[in-house]
Amino acid sequence: MAGVKVRRSDIDIRNPRGLLLKCSFFEPVHRNTEQLPCVIYLHGNSSSRLECLPCIETLLPSFISIFSFDFSGCGQSEGEYISLGWYEREDVKAVIDYLRGTGRVSTIGLWGRSMGAATALMYVQDDPSIAGIVLDSPFQSLRILAEELTTT
Repeated sequence: MAGVKVRRSDIDIRNPRGLLLKCSFFEPVHRNTEQLPCVIYLHGNSSSRLECLPCIETLLPSFISIFSFDFSGCGQSEGEYISLGWYEREDVKAVIDYLRGTGRVSTIGLWGRSMGAATALMYVQDDPSIAGIVLDSPFQSLRILAEELTTT
């Protein structure tokens, strides 16, 4: 991609509730062993990790890796429902713990859309080590959203 070789690794991670998360790690292939920055893409409601694909062309040629996963209850991950960010922030923590444990990542940023953006906001209030966040269309209030989704 733009002259940079890219490697995709599919990974399974268990979240704190014991549910299996299906993940994809896109990394630029480079010769040295330095750690690279990583953006974790957080998809929206009724979506999946494939939502990150348009970001690949922007980030990978700049030697920024991308980690994308299906939130529990979405895509190919285990779980029967989503909580619009509340339990999904535990999924984010499990992914960040995994990435930090690999030794291949330097700084971590979050890029969230809709539910993923709201999840990023909920997560970063407890983790000041996140280098930056991109928030695309977060909802204003979980309570208001839940009321709107349940009214007929």
